[in-house]
Amino acid sequence: MRGKHIHINLLIMLLAAFWALPDSARALGEPVAVLLSDSEAAYSQPLAAFTDEACCPVTVYNLQGDIRKDPNLKNKILAQNPPLIFALGAKAAYAAKLWTKQRQDIPVIFAMVYNWQRYKLLDQKNMAGIASEMAPGTQFANMTMFSPEVKRIGVIYSDHSNHFLAEAEKAAALLGHELISERIERSKEFRRSFKKISSRVDAFWVLSDPVIYTLDNMDWLEESCVKERLFCMGQSANIVKLGLTLAINPDFTNIGSQAASLAQSILGGHQSTMDIGVKAPISTQIFVNSKTAERIGLRISQPALDMATKVID
Repeated sequence: MRGKHIHINLLIMLLAAFWALPDSARALGEPVAVLLSDSEAAYSQPLAAFTDEACCPVTVYNLQGDIRKDPNLKNKILAQNPPLIFALGAKAAYAAKLWTKQRQDIPVIFAMVYNWQRYKLLDQKNMAGIASEMAPGTQFANMTMFSPEVKRIGVIYSDHSNHFLAEAEKAAALLGHELISERIERSKEFRRSFKKISSRVDAFWVLSDPVIYTLDNMDWLEESCVKERLFCMGQSANIVKLGLTLAINPDFTNIGSQAASLAQSILGGHQSTMDIGVKAPISTQIFVNSKTAERIGLRISQPALDMATKVID
C-alpha cells in the first residue's frame, strides 16, 4: 500500500509542476501552425529547416497567394489553438497579424518579409520576426571587400524605405563612406534620379523597395551600370542573375533554423515576442557576377571571390 501511495503522491507532484508551467510551455506537444504566403520554392528551405529543428509537431497551411482563396482558413487554424504561428512571406505575416488581433495569446514569428516595417507588424504585442534584409553596415562592409576604392555610394529610395535610409547613413559614416541619396515617389522617376547621381558616386546600392525594385527598372539598371562602369549592389540573388555585380542577402535556410530557435524560446517560456522584436538574420549569402565585374573594369581579389556563396559567370 505504501508503494501505491508513493506513486500517487509522485503523480500529483508531477501534475502540479506541469500546471505551474506557463501555458506556452505546456503547449509544446501541440502542432505549431506554419502559414505560407504561397507555394514559392523560396519558402522550401526555411520551411524544411524550421520543421526539422522546431522540436514540436508542425502543421503547414498555404494562402495560395490570396487570403480570399480559402475563407475558412482562419477558422481552421484558430480551431487548432496552435501554441505559435510561423508566417513565411508578407501575405502570411499580415494575415497572421489580422487573424490574431483578438487572439494575441498566440505568438507569431514572421520571416521573409521584405521591408517589414511598411506592414506595421509590430503594432501587436504577439508579433516578432526575422528581417529579410542584411543590416546596411554588413552590406557596405562586403561592398568594400569586393571594391576597396568605394567611398561614395548612391541610393534611390521612397517613403517605403525611409527607416532603412536613416540606418544606412549612420552605417556609411562609421565606415568612412558618403551616402548620396535621391528620393522618388513613383517608379517612373527612377531613371531620371539615377542619371542625376551616377556621375557623383563610386557605387550604387539597390534597395528592396517596391517603388524602386521593378523588373523594368532592374533591366534598365543593368545596362546603365555597365555603360557607366559603375559597381552596383543589391539585396537579392536575382539582380546578380539579371546582370548586376553583387548581392548580399540572408541565408534563408538559416532563417528557418533561427525561427525554430526563437519558437523554442517562446514556447519554453524563456522569451516573449516583445522581448524578441525583429532580429537580424544570423548568416549571409554573397552572389557575384564575374562577367559584369569584368565589363565594368572591376578586379576582384581571390580572397573576396573565395568568400562568395556563388560566382555567376
